[in-house]
Amino acid sequence: MWFRTSPMEASQTMTNNSLIVERSVPVPVLPEEETPGGSLFLSKLDQATNFFASIVYSFDRSDPNMVDVMKQTLSKVLVHYYPLAGRLAKTSQWKLTVDCNKLGVPFLEASANCNIEDLGDMRLLDPSFLEKLVYRSFTESTLEVAPLLTAQVTKFRCGGFTLGIVINHCMVDGYSMKNFMNSWAEIARGRPSSFVPCHDRTILKSRVPPQITSTSDCSIHMSDVSNLMALYEDEQIAWKSFHFDREKLETLKKMATSDGQKSNSSSFIALAALVWRARSMALNMKPHQLSKLLLSVNFRSKLKPPIPRYFGNAIVQACCLCTAGELIDEPFSSTVGRIKKAIERVDEDYVWSWIYYLQTYQFNFFSLSSLLLTSWQRFDYDSVDFGWGKLRTLGTGDLPRTTCAFMPDGSERKGIVVVMGLPLSAMNTFEKLLQFSTREPETPSMRSRARL
Repeated sequence: MWFRTSPMEASQTMTNNSLIVERSVPVPVLPEEETPGGSLFLSKLDQATNFFASIVYSFDRSDPNMVDVMKQTLSKVLVHYYPLAGRLAKTSQWKLTVDCNKLGVPFLEASANCNIEDLGDMRLLDPSFLEKLVYRSFTESTLEVAPLLTAQVTKFRCGGFTLGIVINHCMVDGYSMKNFMNSWAEIARGRPSSFVPCHDRTILKSRVPPQITSTSDCSIHMSDVSNLMALYEDEQIAWKSFHFDREKLETLKKMATSDGQKSNSSSFIALAALVWRARSMALNMKPHQLSKLLLSVNFRSKLKPPIPRYFGNAIVQACCLCTAGELIDEPFSSTVGRIKKAIERVDEDYVWSWIYYLQTYQFNFFSLSSLLLTSWQRFDYDSVDFGWGKLRTLGTGDLPRTTCAFMPDGSERKGIVVVMGLPLSAMNTFEKLLQFSTREPETPSMRSRARL
């Protein structure tokens, strides 16, 4: 078989009620040194992502001083990343800003009644496990008092530990989160931070009036002609992870040329094409149903001048849009070509037009016929070493239902784990479609295989 699957309900060996985590009262951690106060401007990209995300970093080893080291070095790294210790506020024009006056990051020490291996595949955590490994403040619903970042360190009987992070997405994208974690890990190992973040978010401030010079299909309204809402409401949502090793990814890339058309595809694009097609088919979308694929693109290097040290959200969505009938019946290489062209369209004009779109229009990123694909492959796992060894796994259980995550897999991180949630009947079809579609070079249509 081309891949392994791990259903969420079977990914942990413990039952939901058997994991017991005892944790301390939250203690606010402040920057160790004096930091700038005042307010921090938030761009339209930041304000569009005002929601909380949970991430769990797991490690195989620690020592008796681990909690003290984590707490003390958090205080040190917050000197460089001081806005994370602040709180959201609103201007007189009701726009969000960050109050940087040192309110602190809640930090908790916790202990679990099991070995870390007992939790199974921690890339895909059961929600009842996740809520025990991260601290979500009860004040999250109150804008001005909700912490922007919380950290919980949980010790396991085997000596391993997890670092559970809850962060407001308005503060970071994946690149910014990676740099924050790498800086924290460097300081914990006794080294200076190698990354000096830039906190001037006015770099991405919208011009007045907005100047939209590049069009995007993201703003196109998509009616639910396939009645997907009823399917999602009537059935349980099943989450599974699908594991593709390096060899199988290489073969998948070759499939993009098996129909006679050239396509120098990356593993990411080839797998994105496969997942988008299979999901549209599994949801039994009508041929005239619009199906959209959104792919997160880091644009720091695409601006003039580039903004490599920018700390904040510098991500836009490349967009592919067509009918489900077109998507399913076209050659696999054509789908790959669609995705490549969409990513290549992301230039400086596209970025500024995206920001102006956010200022002018409301996007529905999470319509059920859309798939938002996010990649965690470039999170630089091996640099997240606090002094007791490299990262074991990075995981979550906190993804929106129309989001698919690509995570690195294998000892060298060369494979990809696809984390996906679908209504149960659609998930069963999705898994079969992946099996049929990857056993041999793809034929022009997936529709006939779906009937098998």
